[in-house]
Amino acid sequence: MQRRRDEGLHPTKDAQGDRLREYLRLLVPDGQRLTVVSNRGPLTFSHRGGTWRATRGSGGLVTALAELGRIAPVTWVSTAMNPGDRLAARALGDGGSGGGDLEELIRAQLPDQDLRLVLADVSDEAYDLHYATVSNPFLWFIQHRLYQLPYEPKVDDRLIQAWRDGYRVVNEALARSAVAAAGRGRPVVLLQDYHLYLAAGAVRAARPESLLLHFNHIPWPSPDYWEVLPQALRRAICEGLLENDIVGFQTDRYATNFLGTVDAFVRDARVDPAGRNVRWRGRTIWVRAYPISLDPASLVRLARGPAVAAHRAALQVRLARAGGPRLVVRVDRLEPSKNALRGFLAFEALLARRPDLRARVRFLAIQSASRENLAEYADYATAVREVVARVNGMGDPDEAPIWMLDGSDYALAIAALQLADTVLVNPIADGMNLVAKEAVLVADPVLVLSETAGAAEQLASDALMVTAADVAGTARALERALAMSLDERMRRARRLRASVREEDLEWWLGRQLRDLTRVATGQRPPSRQLRDTLRGFEPVMEGSTTG
Repeated sequence: MQRRRDEGLHPTKDAQGDRLREYLRLLVPDGQRLTVVSNRGPLTFSHRGGTWRATRGSGGLVTALAELGRIAPVTWVSTAMNPGDRLAARALGDGGSGGGDLEELIRAQLPDQDLRLVLADVSDEAYDLHYATVSNPFLWFIQHRLYQLPYEPKVDDRLIQAWRDGYRVVNEALARSAVAAAGRGRPVVLLQDYHLYLAAGAVRAARPESLLLHFNHIPWPSPDYWEVLPQALRRAICEGLLENDIVGFQTDRYATNFLGTVDAFVRDARVDPAGRNVRWRGRTIWVRAYPISLDPASLVRLARGPAVAAHRAALQVRLARAGGPRLVVRVDRLEPSKNALRGFLAFEALLARRPDLRARVRFLAIQSASRENLAEYADYATAVREVVARVNGMGDPDEAPIWMLDGSDYALAIAALQLADTVLVNPIADGMNLVAKEAVLVADPVLVLSETAGAAEQLASDALMVTAADVAGTARALERALAMSLDERMRRARRLRASVREEDLEWWLGRQLRDLTRVATGQRPPSRQLRDTLRGFEPVMEGSTTG
């Protein structure tokens, strides 16, 4: 596998930690803290009968960032999403310091972390417009290229009003909370994802000296896909991001697409593709790729814990009842961008060609419901369940080829990955897809991976690569994975695991803090591209449409 080491950046883990501490000393001295801002926080709260309860948030962003307080002193600002969150917001206060049972609960849920939570209270109406009308499905569908353009989207008065009275309002509320939480020192603010394209401008207006980095967790499509937006909207999105000092993306491809989008739609910006920067209104904005990852030590601790062990034992009992079949696993949300429908169609095609596998293989799908109040998501979930029902027929549940289980329990997902012979990750488009990285950290499966997952830039050399729409090719990749020798499977898994362990969450944060330190001291952040050189395919197989 081609390795990707930063010039001079943490050749060993000890050196990596030393560098990170030095960046933190320069950026947040004397008890100051990093401020992380996102739509959803790491915990959701409820309060009944005088007792606080907390559940861990879902999604890739929370999965990645929930361990950030182990690495750096962090104040995490997010929206209060329900009545329990609003009560918690009042208890915690603007500084993120609540008392008594609530703080103990947070420490229990997020152990060994220097992490303070701030919950911004916004109205239900504003939040609904922000999230359910603009962020999802509109921006999500645009950036994952999910719209059927002859029919959608429709940028009507309702959407424009939601942008003005919802999206902008919530961005400004989170920005105010971030400024308040940052205190007197120079704010160092890490803004997260597509929900917050306008927040940097509000922070900079209040504190012009702020150091701002926006990291986008989802894909950034090419400029022509943004042309469906009215000029005012696409310019507002681009200019909102240009209020940052650094704009970060998961892959070089997405960073290049952003530079092209700014060049196309912000006429007073000067784009330097080679230097990966934009000159705009007297400032230089740097555009970089920071592939996100996980905290391997934390994940391994969880994987070895009692909750995962209990789920693993229950799955092993069920597998034994089914005669000990091989196991294909997928873990994701049941929504269009994850492409589960084609994954199940590929498995159906494999069973049609190889009926002997019906008794010898189970496809275990750990899938959580996602945004089922949106018609597009509900229709997609229905289509998926219809295919699963067709494949399974009316037999005994243990004898059914496809097992679908609720994915709301993270420990269950990790247990399933531990038992997998093959893991299928075939999104239509994904910013990164951390399931691919989780899988190779907790077990030794064959990874079947879509080329349009951001993780492909790092993992393609030792995964079996597929095209998202290629049902026939995915079926053959699953067949090859199931037939792979143990020696080859272990060699691939070891290289994948080494790559993920090297480029972990600390590596991801360290690259960002390194670059912010360069900006703070008037230097140029390193401009070397990681380069998408690993996006290769396996040799053409007879009868396959996959190259």
